[in-house]
Amino acid sequence: MVIMRRAHLGLTQQELAERMGTTKSVVSRIESGQHRCGTDTLRRIAEALDGRAVIGFEFDSAESPHPDLVRL
Repeated sequence: MVIMRRAHLGLTQQELAERMGTTKSVVSRIESGQHRCGTDTLRRIAEALDGRAVIGFEFDSAESPHPDLVRL
């Protein structure tokens, strides 16, 4: 998802890294799945890609048909 959005925006890994305040190496590891991302990193990625991070939980329940979302 990160690679596709970065490409859509026409950004290089270096440019994304600069937007995130990190290094190209970190972006490369994130894109290859070799870097575990915490919520802060997910938020920084999303913002750098002109989006927002959304984490949700969905439970099978007649009481709550909509997922509960947490904005980072």
